[in-house]
Amino acid sequence: MMEISSRPQVVDVIVVGSGFAGLSVAIEAASGNAEVIVLEKMKAIGGNSIISDGGIAAWGTKEQQDAGVIDTAEKMFEDMMRSGEGLNDPKIVRLVCDRAAEAYAWSKDVLGVKYQPRVNLFGGHSVPRCYTPEDISGVSTILRMKEKLASLSVPIHLGVSVASLIVDDHRRVVGVRVIDGYSMTSPHEGEYRDILARKGVVIASGGFGADVSFRQRLDPKLTSDILTTNKRSATSELLQACMSIGAKTANLDIIQCIPWTTPDENGYGKGALFGDYIVSSYGVLIDVKSGERFVDELGNRKIIADRYFEKKHGVVGIADDTAVRDAGWDLASVIQKKIVLIFDDLKTLADHYGIPKDALVKTMEVYNEGLRKREDPCFHKSIQPWMNPIQTPPFYAMRMCVKTHYTCGGLVIDPSGRVLSNDDTIIEGLYAAGEVTGCTHGANRLGSCSVTECLVMGRIVGQTLASSMNDSRK
Repeated sequence: MMEISSRPQVVDVIVVGSGFAGLSVAIEAASGNAEVIVLEKMKAIGGNSIISDGGIAAWGTKEQQDAGVIDTAEKMFEDMMRSGEGLNDPKIVRLVCDRAAEAYAWSKDVLGVKYQPRVNLFGGHSVPRCYTPEDISGVSTILRMKEKLASLSVPIHLGVSVASLIVDDHRRVVGVRVIDGYSMTSPHEGEYRDILARKGVVIASGGFGADVSFRQRLDPKLTSDILTTNKRSATSELLQACMSIGAKTANLDIIQCIPWTTPDENGYGKGALFGDYIVSSYGVLIDVKSGERFVDELGNRKIIADRYFEKKHGVVGIADDTAVRDAGWDLASVIQKKIVLIFDDLKTLADHYGIPKDALVKTMEVYNEGLRKREDPCFHKSIQPWMNPIQTPPFYAMRMCVKTHYTCGGLVIDPSGRVLSNDDTIIEGLYAAGEVTGCTHGANRLGSCSVTECLVMGRIVGQTLASSMNDSRK
């Protein structure tokens, strides 16, 4: 055991990370009267959660009922397992699905998050079951969580990075050594001190999509040329710290790239609203070189992204005026910034992007004829009631690309969120929730299921720690 500083801070629960998962843990643990501290290495809370669109997946909701959608936990479970290709842990997936509706209700009724009055269908889901906050952002959820923690007197310490885990002679994690005044430009500078946890240390540090050297070691094609939607703080050091004490991992090499962003913006960007919510559901993806479609636009993320990597050249997403109006999303900012461009006809659009004109026109004719027959003979896209032929000018288009978005692999946990060791025993005192874990999504994460997982598993970990407080008082 490392030598501990003479006067360490001592609390019941240490939560590392201030995204959806970490703050869910903190809320539930503090609600059970645990003394909780949240550590965030950056100067602002929220991690990748705050720059996401905040969307959550759940079944059996009023929105589904109003739309005539029949959905169940079992159907959601089947979709996630199919998407994960059996590489996800069915026990964890079952837990996430069984409690998805409860997590969605909790976000509304307890936190006060307000959602768009609609239910969305994203690729890989068999039915519409995804809900987006009114601000189309994770900001509102994170701010509501911050307010809840303030009411529970839980401090969030910013600019505090975990340098290492403190492990006792019995292999129990009893605390963390931190660096106060952390800076990514000088990561080892600052004041070191120790914080001990009576009940547990929770790792909720997120993924490592921005850690180019680590991700490229796992997947050589993910070089620095591949952009990321993540904040630059999405790195692997805390995951590696857990691995150094024998924590087991799964699926580390499965790094999800999303196919609806644009190279014309840094990060996730605002253009993703057009790419994800409009092109995927109402439009088409066109190979710039051939002028043809090359994939089912409503297929799962992995399939579409893999096809992008095969292409090795440009892709353009196209929708028409009817699609944009029916979708109902405000594109003013991305149009003003010329991220999404508007064209009077397909031939002008083709000229701008260097797409073979005749091939594009033919592609659209074949696709539109299929829509009239409610079928897609080329890629067997699931034709939805809201899909119409793409024929009404003006036409909207955006350059598309893949960016690293989500790391499906990470720490192996049990259904209580306790981290397992390489010999499949529990590492006492160490818990994890959210993207840093590797059990839920397997080969591919479905849209909006990350927030569901973060809230469900974060709450479970917090409740488990709160329960241990009650046990210690008996």
